[in-house]
Amino acid sequence: MAGDFDRAKDEIRRRADLVDLVGQRVALKKAGRNWKGLCPFHDDRNPSFIVSSEFGHYRCWSCGAKGDVFNWVMETQRVDFIEALKILAQQTGVDLPEFQKADQSEYEQMEAAMAEAQAFFREQLREDSEAQKYLVERGLDPKVVDDWELGFGPSMGEALAYRLKKKGISLTLGQSLFLVDQDGRGGFYDRFRSRLMFPIRDERGKLVAFGGRIVGQGNPKYINSSDTPLYSKSRVLFGMHRAKETIAKNDQAVLVEGYLDVIACHRAGVTEAIASLGTALADDHVRLLKRWCSKVVVLYDADDAGKKAADRAAQLLVAGGLTVKIALAPKGEDPDTLLRDQGPQAVRLAVEHGVSPMDFRMAMLNERLGADDDGYWTEVVQVLATAETPLELQKYLIPVAAQYPGIRDRQAAAKALERMVAAERKKAKSLGVAERVERLPLPEREDRAVPLRTSELVGAERIIFLSLFSSSLFEEAWQFSGHEPLMKSEIARKIANSVKAVGMARPGSEWLHEVTDEEVKLVLLDLGMGDPEPIERRTLEDAVDRLGKELEAREARKQAELVGKGSDDDALRAIGDRLRKIKGVIKE
Repeated sequence: MAGDFDRAKDEIRRRADLVDLVGQRVALKKAGRNWKGLCPFHDDRNPSFIVSSEFGHYRCWSCGAKGDVFNWVMETQRVDFIEALKILAQQTGVDLPEFQKADQSEYEQMEAAMAEAQAFFREQLREDSEAQKYLVERGLDPKVVDDWELGFGPSMGEALAYRLKKKGISLTLGQSLFLVDQDGRGGFYDRFRSRLMFPIRDERGKLVAFGGRIVGQGNPKYINSSDTPLYSKSRVLFGMHRAKETIAKNDQAVLVEGYLDVIACHRAGVTEAIASLGTALADDHVRLLKRWCSKVVVLYDADDAGKKAADRAAQLLVAGGLTVKIALAPKGEDPDTLLRDQGPQAVRLAVEHGVSPMDFRMAMLNERLGADDDGYWTEVVQVLATAETPLELQKYLIPVAAQYPGIRDRQAAAKALERMVAAERKKAKSLGVAERVERLPLPEREDRAVPLRTSELVGAERIIFLSLFSSSLFEEAWQFSGHEPLMKSEIARKIANSVKAVGMARPGSEWLHEVTDEEVKLVLLDLGMGDPEPIERRTLEDAVDRLGKELEAREARKQAELVGKGSDDDALRAIGDRLRKIKGVIKE
């Protein structure tokens, strides 16, 4: 069945006309082998958006937007992959294989188990006096309870397990959905006990998980569903199914920390509020938000943990191409307590008073340290390096430079700071996104947009990989492209290993879809979607010959070094074998 499904995807990819699809939204003009227009994903003044009908891919060389026909439908119609697949199947006339009956049946059973659990929790909330008292304390009236479908997991350890079993639902299935768990004696107990229950729905409104907050004393304060066959916590935002229309209309989301914070914001009229679920914000969350808006306000608690989490979230959001403001609730408050203590207007004002991440970081730094404190100048350079525009950097550069120790001339001090900021940004470029988030500095937006490594290829490597896109040279180029020892640069070796993993291939662009390394795929697309001069067979042969001779020289040097060190015969024989293989690759 998986093979049938993959074949259907490949057939959709072959039949779908990406240029036609993109052309329905973007004015495209022919530019060499490709089509070019203004990027629909950012404020593009000079056409930087390229669409290749040959490779079935689009890419913006300014903002970094990229993808194939499936990505295009997902991004422009704001749907997930399965929905995009269905849309394109209908448009191209491809029949999708039926999902396996066993899988379909199991999926329906999972949905039934979740619905039964939800009904159970709702009933228990109406019947439990302690839970009712808690609702009153939190200011949650019956309308709010019904609107958000709140429930209660009773303190009895096996009540839900008994209910599921009575309804003929497998407790093993319930365990896979994080509803019950085994007790070690062959029995099952309820996961959620003495907890106010929050149903978690995906952006389409499907019930996929639950979260529970303790009622009364006890730890942990919150229990959230682990990942299940229905639910991935890094891809779901609480409240998104309710907030998405407002988010799209306002082009802005408000990101808060918890379930009750989301509910409080909606009650206060901030109906674009959503929250990540028992986990830090993840890259998939950022991609989900980007499908619906371009701006995000981060509204977290004002304690130290909240400030740190807000800063980390802001960095991920900015790295994902979103415009961000950070708004903290007043000290000792969160959106939920703020609503109860000061009313809806206070919540709305907190959102409106958000500041840029740079303003936020400078305020936090100046709150902790002064210019005379150890560590201030190291941290201030890291903070200044996160400025998103030259104007934002200049806003702080002169005032900070005025406090620089040992330099009275402000301009000279500012120049010194600028050099340190540039060095910090250069250091940040060598780190991955996750590392940059932990250590704070981010490179400039332009540097983040197109992190391609095509320029690292040496000339001969480039010729070999470019020849993959020539139908007449493909077979010979393919043979050498997968020969990793032949390559000198790190990225070329990665490409060679990816080509080798694909195995057999035919001329054209289909083999590119089998390349799983995203960095390698981008470099190959960069080469293939350009307009290079045609490559002659002799040019390819010379490139292979040049790389082969360089490899032979490297191996010969290793052999000489081993002989000089008196290395064992096995090591020398291994080098000799490699040399003979190399001679088989290059021309004599």
